[in-house]
Amino acid sequence: MTETTAILEQMDRYNQLQRETRTEDRATVMAALKACGITKVVIRYDGYGDSGGVEACTVEGGQGQESLTVPVQTKLVDWSSAETTNHTAPLSEVMETLAMQYVAVEHSGWENNEGGSGEVTFDPVTDTITVSHTENYFSHEDFMHTY
Repeated sequence: MTETTAILEQMDRYNQLQRETRTEDRATVMAALKACGITKVVIRYDGYGDSGGVEACTVEGGQGQESLTVPVQTKLVDWSSAETTNHTAPLSEVMETLAMQYVAVEHSGWENNEGGSGEVTFDPVTDTITVSHTENYFSHEDFMHTY
């Protein structure tokens, strides 16, 4: 087995575990939101110039922001070993991580160059996570006319 093949296999295993843990973590988050009486959480993100992250989080129902302090257990995937470990963190932290993972599914690198922004809405009532994303770009048009 060549080194390139080994790296590609490791990458495939890592990506598969990421998809699996994202699905498990989604179920964990939705259950925790329902248990706290939360009806909706909206996480707003923004970035450009190769950096960005969560800007704000609004909570409807439950005890508001305080509800997001409850600890939940999720899984972390280690790139080097392509293995998972259990991780306990406040619900708010888990939701931010999960939100950014869902943004990256369709908009990987959203924070690069002119960047992008949007909202990730967790709705435990309908059991949905919705990503609303805007990509920013710089555009110019050059014209040359010779007569």
